[in-house]
Amino acid sequence: MGLDCSHDAFHGAYSAFNRLRQFVCAATGGSFPPHWIHGPNGELLKDERGMTRMHDLPADRFQCGDDYPRSEWPGLYEFLAHSDCDGEIDPAMCTTVADDLERLLPKMEALRWESHGHIAARGGFMEVVRKFIAGCRAAAAANEPLDFH
Repeated sequence: MGLDCSHDAFHGAYSAFNRLRQFVCAATGGSFPPHWIHGPNGELLKDERGMTRMHDLPADRFQCGDDYPRSEWPGLYEFLAHSDCDGEIDPAMCTTVADDLERLLPKMEALRWESHGHIAARGGFMEVVRKFIAGCRAAAAANEPLDFH
């Protein structure tokens, strides 16, 4: 079981899709639940007791950096807020999602997060993001929604 998106945008575990959203959100200077504090290579930082450090943020909400308001980044917010197991993104919004993710590519590349599991098996974070962008563009070009199932 896992998430399969149409147009070959994403195939993998739900947890892998959430790690992808953590990665994208971190590129904005924000945080995606669970709000772990990551080091420069994406590793989870620990406190002096060996406990994973976490931001003090609501467990059910993501937060983008101050330079990423929803009004200027609607595709980013659609990507981060969308259900990880069902629904769809309409064709016009697919273009907006792809555009916003492409705008963030340089910030994502600067993170240099190491990947594991389904993300690593699919070429790492940057390759998975690019594949999601391509899937959004394919759905928009076909005037079809990007389906999550």
